[in-house]
Amino acid sequence: MYNLLVSNYNDAWNGDPIVFEKSRCITEYTTKELIKKYGDLTPAQISELKSFPCIFAYEDFCRKNPQFGKIRNVTEESIVRKETSMKIEYEVIELNNFLTFSEMSEMLWLLRIKDWEMNRTHWALKEVDLSRALAGKGIHLPQWASVNKKPVSITKHVFDVALSFPGEVRDYVEQLAGQLEIMLGRDSYFYDANYTSQLARPSLNELLQDIYKNRSKLIVVFLCEKYQEKEWCGIEFRAIQEIIMDRQQHKRVMFIKMDDGLVPGVFKTDGYIDGKQYEPATVAGFIQERVLLLSDE
Repeated sequence: MYNLLVSNYNDAWNGDPIVFEKSRCITEYTTKELIKKYGDLTPAQISELKSFPCIFAYEDFCRKNPQFGKIRNVTEESIVRKETSMKIEYEVIELNNFLTFSEMSEMLWLLRIKDWEMNRTHWALKEVDLSRALAGKGIHLPQWASVNKKPVSITKHVFDVALSFPGEVRDYVEQLAGQLEIMLGRDSYFYDANYTSQLARPSLNELLQDIYKNRSKLIVVFLCEKYQEKEWCGIEFRAIQEIIMDRQQHKRVMFIKMDDGLVPGVFKTDGYIDGKQYEPATVAGFIQERVLLLSDE
């Protein structure tokens, strides 16, 4: 999770404590479950909120770059204008390549920021792994800001989805993977960049074929001219072809066509989604639908 704090002051986030009306703290643009869990802002709740990373942002009209950091302390202030207020002490942590205003505007869906939310001064809590979400932009957060969870072993784990693609379409797949993270959850999908350390091993071909053939409910293949030329795509597709040949299993395969290139083993009568027509977020929704259908069987 991460804290999103938005201010309408151009000189906000200069290191000085900021005061928000309590009615705007963990009550707006936050899920009902999180409001119930953290909305009272008790000392115990504040202690936990302080452990989450923060984006310190400005309302859209300011057009200023957001900043990264953490909350140091939150205390209740005296009543002002019949409203209880909260004094928020924080630390801005400088990162060399943190988000620009434009980059953040392009990531609203991925960061679970709602329409018009950036036009309101407030403090919201978002159920998003901020470290993972920003990694796609090449932004690496400090270790404390990453989700503290024991990694799954890809030698045993069963995935809802496995993605098979050549490097030429990685940018598209990277965006789609970010959406799957939100829709299906962490470790629900096999995307190579998420498991770099575990893929550095001998006999990797055997492990990949096992993942695609035996331990993925749905295999999504990004078809394009370069797919057939790639050695590792060929290794993956050998396992995928075994599934296609089994009429009881070929519903586990989903084709996304990225250009007009032909891939041996895929025919004109095979159905596909046109990746040139749909944005990554839309295709991620199609994948989620297929996973849900497979889960019902």
